[in-house]
Amino acid sequence: MAHLKGGSTKTTTTNYLAFVRELRRKRKTGKAKHLPVKVLDADTISQTTYRWAKKFKDAEARRAEARNEQPREYPLDVERYPFEDLDEYIAELRAEGRDVYADIGGGNVQLFHKALRHADRLVVPLSPSEFDFDRVDPTFHEAATVFDEHTRDGFETYVLLSRKISDKQSRECRDELAKLSFRGEPLTVLDTEVESLIEYTRQLGKIPPNLDEYTDVWDEIMRREAAKREALKAVVG
Repeated sequence: MAHLKGGSTKTTTTNYLAFVRELRRKRKTGKAKHLPVKVLDADTISQTTYRWAKKFKDAEARRAEARNEQPREYPLDVERYPFEDLDEYIAELRAEGRDVYADIGGGNVQLFHKALRHADRLVVPLSPSEFDFDRVDPTFHEAATVFDEHTRDGFETYVLLSRKISDKQSRECRDELAKLSFRGEPLTVLDTEVESLIEYTRQLGKIPPNLDEYTDVWDEIMRREAAKREALKAVVG
C-alpha cells in the first residue's frame, strides 16, 4: 500500500486488507501449516502499523495478567523494518511462502521502488479530496519507472476510494481519475468504496471485529485478477 503523501489512509488500508487475508489464509491452510501474514511497517516517520500491533500486545498483556490468563496472540506478524535492504527481505519472505503487506511512507520514493520490484499489486488508497488527488499522478509515475525492473512479470495497480463522504464527491473524483493513466492504460479504480473510515480508524490497537468493506475490496481485487488470467488464457489458447 502506498501513496506519495501522508495521511491518505495507507496504514488503515494495509492493516485491514492484511486482516482479511489472514482470516482467509487461516481457513484455507489450517492452523498446523499456517504462516501468519507478514506486515512490514516501512514508514520511516509515523510507524503507525507497528504501534497498532504494540498497543494491542501491551493491552492484552495487562488484561491477561489481571485475569491470570494467557494473552491472545496478535494475528498479524508485524515488523518495523530497518529499510536498507527492504527489497531483498521481501524476496526472502516471498520465497518462504509468506504473504507480505508493506506500508510504505508517503515521502520515501526509494523504499517505494524497492517494494514494488517484488510486489504482486500496488493499492493506492485515496481520500477523494484535492489534496490527496494531487499526489496520485506522481505516485503512478514513480511506479512506472520500476515496472520493467520487476522480478517476475510486473504488478497490478488499483486506486481505492477510502474516505468517501458523498456520492457527488466520489463521482467527481472518478471523473478526475479517468484523465490519468499508468503505462498508457487508464487507472484501475475499484468499484468498492470505503465509507466507514471513522469507525475503522477507531480500531487502532485492536483486532477489528468488522472487516466487511475491506473484505469486499479484497474480493473485488481477486475477481479482477482472476478475470484477467482467464482472458490471457483465452488469448494464448
